[in-house]
Amino acid sequence: MIELDDYGNSLEDVIPKGWKIVSQSFGDLTADGIEDVVIVIQGTDSTKIDFNEDIEADPIDLNPRILAIFSGGGTSRGFTKKMQANEFIIGRDSPTMDEPFDGVEITKNGTLKIDFHFWYSFGSWSTSNHTYLFRYQHHQFELIGYDSYESDRGNGETTDRSINFSTRKMKITKGNSSEDEPHSVEWKEFELDELKTLESLGKPFEWEFMGISL
Repeated sequence: MIELDDYGNSLEDVIPKGWKIVSQSFGDLTADGIEDVVIVIQGTDSTKIDFNEDIEADPIDLNPRILAIFSGGGTSRGFTKKMQANEFIIGRDSPTMDEPFDGVEITKNGTLKIDFHFWYSFGSWSTSNHTYLFRYQHHQFELIGYDSYESDRGNGETTDRSINFSTRKMKITKGNSSEDEPHSVEWKEFELDELKTLESLGKPFEWEFMGISL
């Protein structure tokens, strides 16, 4: 995987030739009053696109994706790289699935939000939405929150999970999409020696935590 430059005078300077931006967001991630930018870029090699000629489906773009965070955006300081993650932003790997990556966002309170969803036109009745929330602390981007909403298109059953890794608490709400009131609401407390980081997670949905792949 390509390593992005550590510094650039403009955002264009740090994006390699043959790559494009698929998502970006500006804001202050480090609470230093200096604007940061998070970008997700993807290669544009046409030989890595599967056009699914045997079935009617959108092409699958197998070009790699990179998430990178730079400080100093929008100032005369230029752009200085803070971190790069080469595996966290996944893409379609099946012609029957929707594009899973929904985008990145620097929120108003300075956290990094990364959204995914899963929907299949064939092979699964399950649909789900997932949000990872990271905060820059202890000189790294630590996972402080995770939310997921899963539903079954067949029977309407839903499961809503909200995990606060800072407080070590998880809320699980179960119900049915046809009903206004939930069937059950459960709170769980857990132990965790240290917070996961954007770097240590590697890929999403591969950390087995309390019976969840996240």
